[in-house]
Amino acid sequence: MTDIPSVGDILMLSQVAWKIGRAFTAGRKGAPLVFLEAETDVNTLAKALKALAGTLSTEAEDTSLKRVNPQTQKGLSVILLSCHRTVHDLDTLIDRYQITKRNRKDGGFAIERTWTDTVLTSYKSISWTSEGGDIQDLRHLLQLHASVVLLTRQAIQSLSRLEEVVPPMAEKIQSDLSTTQSLNELLEDLHLTVTESDSLGSMDLDSKEPNRRKLDPISFAKLNRNSDDLFPQHVLINDYIDLDLGPRGPPPTIPLPKIPIVTMTDASPTTPTTRPTSPNRKRVSDFSFSGSTVRYSGSSISSDGAASPGWPSPTGTHKGTRVSRSASMKKRSKLPSTPEMGEPLSRPDSTTLSALPPPALDMDDLRIERATSVSSHGTQSELKGRHRSSTTATQEALFEKEAFRNSAILCDIRCSLVEYAQQLSQDDPSDVQMVTVGESCRVLVVRKREPISPYSTEVQTTTSIWTFTDDNTIRMQLRMSDDDVYVPYSSYFNPGKISITVPCELKYHDVKFGDRLQRTASTSWINYVFDNPKGAASFQNELMGRTLLASWPTSKTMRIHEGFSGTFSYAEQMCGMENLRIWEDDETRAIIALIHFSAHFRNGYLAFYLNARENMIKVKDDGGTQVKIKGLRVPLEGKNKSRKDSAIAFSGKDGVSDKKKFITGCKVEFESEEEKMEFIGFVKKCQENPRDLPDLLGVN
Repeated sequence: MTDIPSVGDILMLSQVAWKIGRAFTAGRKGAPLVFLEAETDVNTLAKALKALAGTLSTEAEDTSLKRVNPQTQKGLSVILLSCHRTVHDLDTLIDRYQITKRNRKDGGFAIERTWTDTVLTSYKSISWTSEGGDIQDLRHLLQLHASVVLLTRQAIQSLSRLEEVVPPMAEKIQSDLSTTQSLNELLEDLHLTVTESDSLGSMDLDSKEPNRRKLDPISFAKLNRNSDDLFPQHVLINDYIDLDLGPRGPPPTIPLPKIPIVTMTDASPTTPTTRPTSPNRKRVSDFSFSGSTVRYSGSSISSDGAASPGWPSPTGTHKGTRVSRSASMKKRSKLPSTPEMGEPLSRPDSTTLSALPPPALDMDDLRIERATSVSSHGTQSELKGRHRSSTTATQEALFEKEAFRNSAILCDIRCSLVEYAQQLSQDDPSDVQMVTVGESCRVLVVRKREPISPYSTEVQTTTSIWTFTDDNTIRMQLRMSDDDVYVPYSSYFNPGKISITVPCELKYHDVKFGDRLQRTASTSWINYVFDNPKGAASFQNELMGRTLLASWPTSKTMRIHEGFSGTFSYAEQMCGMENLRIWEDDETRAIIALIHFSAHFRNGYLAFYLNARENMIKVKDDGGTQVKIKGLRVPLEGKNKSRKDSAIAFSGKDGVSDKKKFITGCKVEFESEEEKMEFIGFVKKCQENPRDLPDLLGVN
């Protein structure tokens, strides 16, 4: 028989839940609104647990619990221990993602806990439950536990009532959580189970106990919410409640899908097709290669082969799948609609967008009347604003034709979110807010040949990242500097999220290309969240000018300091929760590993060769999920100043070797032993064909 948690255990759990509620609004000034809502849900659960402990603390109720049958005691254990697991998983997650800050106050310092910048900017993509659910799923789970605890507390006040309610409720939870039943269906079934138990024994109970306390109707109202907004269909809590109550695994983490490892040969490791080169492509990250040129990746397509302007492009990029302009024009047998006729005032959900725009002609009178009546409710300023920025499919096609003249579209990828950081205070660089550009859009990387000036015959090649929203209201350009090189930053928490982390200017174009800009914005951080990791990899390939072979999430990377003849050593953390990415240069066949340094250590990347003939690295399995890498020669300081994260600098003095200024070894901790063994096998495969490569002086 499973033991029921004691009153002290329940009170302690209530205290932990109360602490979690306070932690959600730690640093309240920068906390998102949903954190306040989560705080309310956690506090509700804490109060329900405290009330349950108070009910159990009386001698009568404690005696009644000892007299209930084993099935009821087992049901109580399932309910309470499942709640215990949820609370402690959340407590572990908060400890991981919160930091302690010391703020100067009058007469001393004040210590307070606050969320890391990563959580505040990426809380929507962080896994908040063991099933990988978001923060809304966590709220639904907390509401479920609070409602079940409330029902259990009210049922405990009567022995017969307890034996009627708890076993069916626990059995229902046990059976339903092994299926794909959603939370709202589960709560409705629990409500029906309790109601049926109440109706079956209501006559006898009411006759014997006329003053018996009935269940609070508010709790039933909470259990009977049948709203997909409150309990979405995809939420499951299978791992939270089970009868075995076995050992728990590590705290919730986000499983990041890896890019498949490409089988390499000496002739052509990753490039099955011939791709043109561009000697003028200065912005591509060349590291410290001498004479290395770049290529357009396999996802590159010419302007003629791009998706027809104005239509939503397919998800990701597919080699060999192109729609010609003539084929697209045949499908457009009718004129596209205009904002005045058929298009709604608000942008529809991206999941319901049709493949082609709705026709403007051949509409019934009812639709025209409805569109006209809806439009009449908007103010004149709203109509002017919509007409000013929105374009039809024809206008969008003309815009792209002019903007992409003498251009090559390197990639055209679907994106679910584009946003950038806007600094609110000049005195505090960390005081920023994220500004959304678009939530459903196309992202294109375009190389264009254009004159240096209107009066010059010299031609320069520029690279831009364009963003076009599906509602045809946003046409944003990020023009990349030809004097700098870019290393895109990949998110540890979301494999489809890529960031550009250098100061840049964003240009919002008008309906007609070449007219006066609508506005500009300056930022040093812009996020592109793609629909899938394949699209993110294609985007990175074009910005880097190299091919991404593989990517593994790593928990931490430690720098190893060797002592006298290796008699002692100590470690210093360089990277934490970063991706280890492997790139290949198509010209030199160099294979480079990159891990972003932690901010407290330094800016830039830890970069080293995997297949260099000279100073070949040694990889050793260090047990568990750790790998020890020796033979590195990564400089720590450089005399060339460059932009943070995404620029490359060359460091060190010629012919001078100072061991203190170089990282000679490191220890990398992977997420699992399987990923560790994949990396070791990958390195061995790369080192089968070593190459003579120039010095790789680091990425700053």
